[in-house]
Order: sequence, then structure tokens, then C-alpha cells
Amino acid sequence: MPTVTTETVRSDGVTLVEIRVSADGPHRVSLAVRADGPVWPPRDTDEGPTWDERTVTLEASSRPTGVGFATPTPADAVDVEVVAAEPVDDGLPDGIRAWLDAVETRVAEAERLAATDDLRAATAAVAAVGGLAEVETLSAALQRDREVLSRLSFAPDELRQRAEAVDLPVGSLSAVAQSRRSW
Repeated sequence: MPTVTTETVRSDGVTLVEIRVSADGPHRVSLAVRADGPVWPPRDTDEGPTWDERTVTLEASSRPTGVGFATPTPADAVDVEVVAAEPVDDGLPDGIRAWLDAVETRVAEAERLAATDDLRAATAAVAAVGGLAEVETLSAALQRDREVLSRLSFAPDELRQRAEAVDLPVGSLSAVAQSRRSW
């Protein structure tokens, strides 16, 4: 389900509203704007979001999509909510979509492992993925994923950034596993 965040700035009797919409995949999202006064959408709407009275419809993905409007209504009396959302076919073949989903799973697993901050959590995290050999396999697969993601124009930027940012501490996890064996 898409998520919506808003920020407002009140100046000279006008509230400027910035909306950011994110979704777990491509979605067509309709937002209802609730305000006590008129809603003034951007003047140049040839491309991007479409406005109809107090509803704006736009395409959203995992990368935040922004749209804004102005209103004389005070900021605390303005509300924006999702009233409809439907997935949009991203046009990717099923095999590529499945590969991207697998990369997402590997990145999330690596993020969980990297987030461990004590011996007990590290031991449990390593066990959850199937042991040290699986951690090493995950690390190698993640390195290949990074290389491929960097070359694909259709790869989601957010996934590419997460894959680059995660630092899987294989050496530390290996040291933990070795020290537990010597007990």
C-alpha cells in the first residue's frame, strides 16, 4: 500500500503543501485533498500528476514522488489521504521481476545481519540464515548483485543504494563462530 507524507509552510495567508508518495512497486495513486478553502494545484500540469477538483492522481514507486499545491486554509486544517491505489505493470519480464525480488530478499537479509550489535544477536542472525557458510554465500551473491544492479538502467535506485550501503560483516561473524567453537 502506498504511503503519504506531507509538509506544509504557511506564509502571507497561504499554506504551501508538499506531498511525497512512496509505494512498494509501481502504483497509480489517487489522493484526496481535504481543506476548508480552495485548493490551487500547480499551473503547469501538462506532465505528471492530474488534478480533478480536490483529487490528484499520480504514478508512484519505491522512490518518493512529489506533488504540491497551495491553499488559504491553515496548515492544521489540511489533510491528504490515499483514496485509491492500483498496481501498474512495470513492463519487466517475469524473470527479471523475480530476480529483483530475490535481490531485495538478499539485501534485507544482509541488512538484518549487519544490524546485529551483540554476540547473542549475531549468533541468532547467523543461525537464522543457515550458518556461516550461508553468510559467506550471501556475501558473494550480494557482491554479484551490486555489480549487476550498477549496470541496469531499470533497476530501482532505492534497491541499488541499499545494496551498496549494506556492509555484511563476514569477518566479524566468522570470528564469532570460531570463538564459539573453541568454548
